[in-house]
Amino acid sequence: MAGWQFIRFRIVYPLILLLLFFIDGNIMSSFGTFLLHPPFHIIPTLTLIWFFYAIQFEATTFVPYYFYVVVFGLLFDVYYTGIIGTYTVAFLAATILMDKLHPYFDERLMSGMLLLLVGLLAYLVVTYFAGSMINIANLSPFAFIIQDVLPTATLNLVLAALGYYPTWSLYQRLI
Repeated sequence: MAGWQFIRFRIVYPLILLLLFFIDGNIMSSFGTFLLHPPFHIIPTLTLIWFFYAIQFEATTFVPYYFYVVVFGLLFDVYYTGIIGTYTVAFLAATILMDKLHPYFDERLMSGMLLLLVGLLAYLVVTYFAGSMINIANLSPFAFIIQDVLPTATLNLVLAALGYYPTWSLYQRLI
């Protein structure tokens, strides 16, 4: 990698991550009545999808990846929930799991979507258990799977599939 490409990627990656962080919140703010309408809860996780792309396209070695995971997990905690640790642990669990499982998957779209699904499930389970511990989540595990996991996974897998090849192309230009 040429030096200018390395610097360019180190600037573009966190800027897009910051943009997606705010878009996550903006989507929930703008469409919250639709996305959180009972009985289903749909949570867009564009930030997690961007972390997934870095793992899938092997860009984690070019940026301080886990530093960004922790920082944006803390930003989610402070900015969106006010409870420190929930999203930090959820982002870490999801990204570590995806990173460890990545060698068993290839770069095809369906393999990538399966890897993202595993990371998304880890993310949602961690937030569910954290919510259960502090009595915010009062759903049964079956209701959690039907009302939260399935709609959230469907939305995020569709979003990730739509952005898969454009992001791959962007990474190829920047790395």
